[in-house]
Amino acid sequence: MSQSGTLQLAMDNNGATPQSTPPMHPELLMAACHGWHGQLTSLLNGEDHQAVPIEHRRPSNLAADASQAAVFVEIDIHRSNMMSPPLPTTTTSLLLQGVTSDGDSALHVVAAAGDDDRHLRSAMVIYSKARHLLEARNKRRSTPLHVAVRAGNVDMLALLIRLAGEEEGGEDRRRALLRMENGVGETTLHEAVRGDDMRAVAVLMTADPCLARVPDAGVSPLYLAVALRRYAIVRDLHARDNQLSYAGPAGQNAWLAAVLQSKGAYTNFN
Repeated sequence: MSQSGTLQLAMDNNGATPQSTPPMHPELLMAACHGWHGQLTSLLNGEDHQAVPIEHRRPSNLAADASQAAVFVEIDIHRSNMMSPPLPTTTTSLLLQGVTSDGDSALHVVAAAGDDDRHLRSAMVIYSKARHLLEARNKRRSTPLHVAVRAGNVDMLALLIRLAGEEEGGEDRRRALLRMENGVGETTLHEAVRGDDMRAVAVLMTADPCLARVPDAGVSPLYLAVALRRYAIVRDLHARDNQLSYAGPAGQNAWLAAVLQSKGAYTNFN
């Protein structure tokens, strides 16, 4: 999900996914973004199908909330003074099919937006209505777990992992979810390495002790950690799994990257 500070409402066909997924309803987007779990519950239970002015739904401390959120929504209320469109009289599953212009589902939005109690509650509300969204991918092919790690929301990450494990066959589902790769072939562990987030690394490796062995080909988390000089993570990964992958691009490995760095020949890894 874009972290540019502004999340555009996906209200036109230009932002549609290749499957012509409908745009996310703005009230649902606002509620997910700001962690308004009570409003989410109301929307998804179909209790409120009337248009309500958006400014009436905004909490008094919106400015403080927005400063803590990972994504923001720009709506010029004073200029438009418009009512939000009425909610469709459809089932909850159809309402949650909507995505943003980046292809983010409601679970992506809340996973990136915050790590406090209200966002965690909001994630549980959404998950209770559409459990398949844990595996949903945006236009970057990132899952909600990818965006949670990228935003540094470790408590959100832990919650999503726990929810995945609570289903029948939960262990297999959790393992498969953690090993899902985004559009550049990286798992959630790669995201944690890029963010130099030791807490996220610990959560991920506890949930799947063999995660550092993924992918089988390509850039391993260990190689990425060495390349980015995340030496504390390098030591931690090796201590947790002495059979982890050393693989890097073009047949290189993590030790070659370390040697190049020690000679001053290695600059950065993108």
